[in-house]
Amino acid sequence: MMNFREISKTIFFCIVSINLGISSGLEILGFVFAALFIAIHIKQFVLSKSATNQIKIPRYRKIFAYGAIVPCALWWVLTPSVEMGVSPYLVFIPAWYLLYLAWLQKRSLGNGGYEVFVVFNGVAALFMGLFQAPRASVISAVVALLLAVYAFSRPRVALYKRLLFVLLYASLCGSSYLGFKYWKSNRYYSGRWAEEYYVKNRVMGFDPVAALGSFSSNYNSKYNSEIVLRVWDTLAPPYLRAAAYEKYVAGIWKLPATAEKKLYPARYRVDYAVFESEDSAVVAPNVKSVWVQATLDNFGFMFAPPNVVGVASKNADSLNYYSTNIFADANGVRSDWYYYVPDSAETLAIAAHLPVDSSATFSADSSTIESLSAFLQIPNREKSLLDSIAATMSLPAAHLDTDSATLDSAQFAVQTLKTIESYFIHNFKYSYIVPGRTQNSKTDPIEIFWKTKEGYCEYYATLAALLLRHQGIPSRYVTGFARPEHVPGRPYVTFRRRHSHAWVEVYIDHKWYIFDPTPPVTEMTFARHSWLAVKLEGVKGRFSYVMHLLRDGEWRRVVDSWQTASERIVSSPALYLALAILLLVFALLRFRSFRKRRKQQAVSKNAAQWIALLADAEKRLARLGFSRAPGETVASFAGRVQTTKKASLKDSRFDQECSFALKQLLEYECNRWRKN
Repeated sequence: MMNFREISKTIFFCIVSINLGISSGLEILGFVFAALFIAIHIKQFVLSKSATNQIKIPRYRKIFAYGAIVPCALWWVLTPSVEMGVSPYLVFIPAWYLLYLAWLQKRSLGNGGYEVFVVFNGVAALFMGLFQAPRASVISAVVALLLAVYAFSRPRVALYKRLLFVLLYASLCGSSYLGFKYWKSNRYYSGRWAEEYYVKNRVMGFDPVAALGSFSSNYNSKYNSEIVLRVWDTLAPPYLRAAAYEKYVAGIWKLPATAEKKLYPARYRVDYAVFESEDSAVVAPNVKSVWVQATLDNFGFMFAPPNVVGVASKNADSLNYYSTNIFADANGVRSDWYYYVPDSAETLAIAAHLPVDSSATFSADSSTIESLSAFLQIPNREKSLLDSIAATMSLPAAHLDTDSATLDSAQFAVQTLKTIESYFIHNFKYSYIVPGRTQNSKTDPIEIFWKTKEGYCEYYATLAALLLRHQGIPSRYVTGFARPEHVPGRPYVTFRRRHSHAWVEVYIDHKWYIFDPTPPVTEMTFARHSWLAVKLEGVKGRFSYVMHLLRDGEWRRVVDSWQTASERIVSSPALYLALAILLLVFALLRFRSFRKRRKQQAVSKNAAQWIALLADAEKRLARLGFSRAPGETVASFAGRVQTTKKASLKDSRFDQECSFALKQLLEYECNRWRKN
């Protein structure tokens, strides 16, 4: 008789397999799983009709279930990432694994497999297969669900109860879907919730248009200890810049209006396109590459030291290169990138704080002055304010001889920088709040900052940049991260939200130098991280690096390095000497084992001989009516036979046969346990 329940179960799993294959784009794999479930059904049906009616059920082995995690994990690692969204493989790979578990349990039902796990894994794979599924798959999934209700429910359950279950399940799904649609169309966020969401998911202060005050959320929010960047270099620079701004207007800094040029890939590093500035990363000697990992959107900027000669980016076919030596406006949102810097003492000196020879002078031709004119611009409304500030600070008067196109000496620039820095240290107070500054205030933030003498890095850097321009010294406002967190023994440094910073770059002696006018913070306002938090971050960082190597194909380079090392080892005489010693030790051990086996074989051969002799004696005595009792020793048995023989009046033939058997027993007893 045909079992409709088993047929319904098989059809259910076939629908689940094919739907999952269609949704994930692996139709062939879906049909393979469907064929496997059909094969189980046919095998069970044929064997159940056999004459012996004995079904040989495969044993359920957990090693097959746990072992499948490894290929699924590798599959997940090697899947491509999805920009601005969730990768569907995060759903499909677990679904395939659950479907595999359902098949494994079903083939072993009655021998380690349980139907409850078959149902759970099958239904879970059914719903996970509906992710990004076409409408036809949704309809077939409804049919599959009805078949599951019929096939896996208890027998003799009333039909109306099954229908009530389906109706209840459908009502729950429908209410959830309608509730989601209602929330989507009528959602309302309070201002606080929206601000919280924005702060959590964005890095403030690095927009193409940066407003003063945007950094405050990095210091005042509950996320200020969150790691934003990991820079895989133990000698990472103290300043990692994002954008260098050109124009200032009423509290807002803007990037240059147009990029100096558009860069196209010069080469590729695995799947990273490498973009180079005019100081080519290929031509420059001793270039090292540093990988930067970002946890948040970086607004299209490449965070890098000011002396980078190139960057490598994913998902970008071009980059805009600005005259401020920044790379921006890449296609897509990058989660990581590389930057290239010349690995030399000169580069490290350039990146240091104010490494200027005060006795040096510099000159610039007219074209250079024209290109630097953008970094000498001051808004008209700020000129009177800057005049009074310069007089109060006792800044030296600017001097510019336009006829000879010669700027004043570097000593003048250095003295100006020292005066500004000293005045800020002795007269200003570092504060995360600027008193008197409101969001709708029409007063210039710099004017408020000068009056209150309180503020943080953005205000110090802005006022310093404008004062330097007022003195005729080209300068630009820069945002990025400063003074990273370094843990001894860790192969990378970290920048947290609170490490976001703003400073100034000054043009002296044909080079841009870093000038940080913000006074040092004397008090530690942030709590130290616990030992456990530091260790967990180290594990997380290294795990992310391994995943980065696997996803980006960097493992090939690791394999190549292993191959090079193995070639060196193979060509070494020490390897062959070690192999010869191991071979000799192995031969000695084998010889010892061989002698031991030969001895055991000799003992076994003698034992077999005496056992055969005992068996023959017992057989002879059994024909004469003597049998050895269970547990009776050979000596006791021989004594009993000897006593019975003396008391017997049998003929000589009996006496001769018995004497021969007793002689065998005596020989066995004397020689069986004798050592050779």
